[in-house]
Amino acid sequence: MKIALFENETHKVYKFTGFEDSDEVETNQFLIVDGDDALLYEPGGSRINSLLFSEIASVVPPQKIRYIVLSHQDPDVGASLNFWAVSTEAKIVLSELWARFIPHFLSKSLVAGRVIEVKDSGMRLKLSNSEIVLLPAHFLHSEGNFQIYDPVSLILFSGDFGASFGADYEVVENFSEHLKFMEPFHKRYMPSSFAIKSWVNMVRQLDVNQIVPQHGPRYVGKDMVNNFLNWAENLKPTLEENPDWYKLP
Repeated sequence: MKIALFENETHKVYKFTGFEDSDEVETNQFLIVDGDDALLYEPGGSRINSLLFSEIASVVPPQKIRYIVLSHQDPDVGASLNFWAVSTEAKIVLSELWARFIPHFLSKSLVAGRVIEVKDSGMRLKLSNSEIVLLPAHFLHSEGNFQIYDPVSLILFSGDFGASFGADYEVVENFSEHLKFMEPFHKRYMPSSFAIKSWVNMVRQLDVNQIVPQHGPRYVGKDMVNNFLNWAENLKPTLEENPDWYKLP
């Protein structure tokens, strides 16, 4: 399923979702199009290749994809990398920590000269007449993790941070009710309150109108974005609440 998150005459942003079977983790994939260039964020697992390719082709020729950006190393993020490396000439963008893992996805010869390694501080990518910001989000939940901020649409693509599981709606309307789908995952998978607070302080400096995670519904509007940031700022990870975990069994 294709969902338009933002559209004007030259800049378009789409979310693709709903490709998985009921026993799989459902993921969201994202396409940013500016002029003749496109960026694919979180290309997803290998089973959805043809479905996602067809959906993207309804928007822009997939060969127009200039960058494929992986937030981190998980298979639900980039197990399809071989397919996209063959189907496009896009540059592959990911943390320098995970670049040496690419041969586990596909052959070195296939991506020779096509990998952009992102340093811990992040970077900016030129996309036609716009600029996409790769924001550091380390330890949320991967040690080499990058989110995307699009200054044109004011969308923050937040990867696994903000993710939820089991919600059957596209946009969060009641934040308190939504917590039951989101909080258990964050408490378990996000290990550091220091990392979370640092991330919140960084994001508060941006003009964000939507936070769109890799799993589950999105947070739309300044009030809902602030609700999420306020909640995140006070989150206490399970790891910090259970120091006894690190004892010999």
